[in-house]
Amino acid sequence: MTEISKHDELIARYLNGNFSNDDEVLLLQWVNADPKNKKQFLELKDTWDAGFKTKANTNDELLKFYKGQVRSQSNRKVRTWVYAVSAAAILVIGLLLGGLLPSGLPSKGIQQLESFYVPAGSRSELTLADGTKVKLNSDSRLDISPDFLSKNRVVRLVGEAYFEVKSDKKHPFTIETPKFDVLVTGTKFNISSYADDSQISTALYEGSVQLSTINKQVVHLTPGEKVSFDQKTMEPIREKVRIDADLAWVNGEFMFEEIPFSDLIKRLERWYDVSLIYQSSELDSMVYSGSFRNQETIWQVLDALKITSPIDYQKLGVREFELNYRPM
Repeated sequence: MTEISKHDELIARYLNGNFSNDDEVLLLQWVNADPKNKKQFLELKDTWDAGFKTKANTNDELLKFYKGQVRSQSNRKVRTWVYAVSAAAILVIGLLLGGLLPSGLPSKGIQQLESFYVPAGSRSELTLADGTKVKLNSDSRLDISPDFLSKNRVVRLVGEAYFEVKSDKKHPFTIETPKFDVLVTGTKFNISSYADDSQISTALYEGSVQLSTINKQVVHLTPGEKVSFDQKTMEPIREKVRIDADLAWVNGEFMFEEIPFSDLIKRLERWYDVSLIYQSSELDSMVYSGSFRNQETIWQVLDALKITSPIDYQKLGVREFELNYRPM
């Protein structure tokens, strides 16, 4: 098997989300090989999404498509195209294996933090030194205290993460976010704390947690409870957890119920690593409910919005779209 045919099959399996750990290592090497890979792959992904958005993403179709793109560049050196736009976080694997990124965040007195960052369009998971399992959603960063094992277990989160905390009553586990801290000893819960979202929240599935907010509120949750805060007022809202919706992203599904249009756009931008631009004030008054899986392309999602809503769209550039209000 030639080197080019190996690349063909690896890229096809990557786009189809069907690749092994060994494949991931090879793709990681390609990601780090050339800074132009990202732009080239995004263009390839755009072409694939637009041309095959109504077809099933079979491996044979992907391989045929990729080989066609290679042949169209017969006068150029064959380059590898890898970027984390599918369910697997290839770039994140690169960060975890290749070294830890500096945080760049206020650390509340903690120095030399170890950081894990998941770019938009990706999801990833890691196991901390104490056995705690963490799943990070798109555009999320987890900073870990340098004295994580010797003292209290402390991490800092910006974005969204699902935690399965290893039980240790002598060493409580603390998650610091910009607007609230969560203290636990052993439990399963989800935290959403994006800086540009209108609301932030914590949803508890097992065990117990205690939240302390920046305005001195203390909230205790029991299993099956969720608390959300308006970022402007920090007023808490308690409700029952919808496990299917709140944990859908962990299983590669995006579910939303009566969310403002602006929040929907932010989530789609993170989920697909795209830029969605709109200026129509009419769109801000709309709320949306629905669900889709990661296998659906951004083109399919925008087409669905176009069919069911007074929305039209046009492509502006690489991974960039403009949305416009269109009376139905």
